[in-house]
Amino acid sequence: MKTKSEARSQKPEVRRQIFCSLSSVLCSLFSVFCLLSSVSYAEEDVIKEENAPIKITSSRMETQNGKNVVSFLENVVAKKGDMTIYANRLDVYSDKDKKKLIKIIALGDVKIEKGLKTATGATAEYYEDEQKLILRGNPKLKEKDNLIEGSEIIYYIKEENVTVHGDENKKVEVTLFPEEKK
Repeated sequence: MKTKSEARSQKPEVRRQIFCSLSSVLCSLFSVFCLLSSVSYAEEDVIKEENAPIKITSSRMETQNGKNVVSFLENVVAKKGDMTIYANRLDVYSDKDKKKLIKIIALGDVKIEKGLKTATGATAEYYEDEQKLILRGNPKLKEKDNLIEGSEIIYYIKEENVTVHGDENKKVEVTLFPEEKK
């Protein structure tokens, strides 16, 4: 049989084991909570990006009566979330109620920036519902020093996937630089 002093000396050890076990469980739960929170914030960012307003500036704007197209001419800059489009001309197509964007066609010296990615080409078509961007006319997509070229580049914004097409005149060309190790 154990004496009271032996039982007391074992209680701190048992308490320490219980405390360590609880601490471990709480740390695990906190880690899971943080992970789930970051996923929901990432989903929120995607939702915010989709619903972000578009701000367009240019030297001139034209509308055509009865058509759901607004044309922006000269020094055009369009911003939506963290994506910016620069072009000589930008045609914005909306639905009949003019409350929903359908597509944007950019013409002339097109440059598109989104995060670390920069895309250039003669023309670009942006489709709102599909969150898809199509570049044509010597299109190039650059991220850091990496470069992709072809006759057509399709960038799926939401998924961050890229499809590049070549043709007889312009093959797909990819230049990749290895990441520098620190």
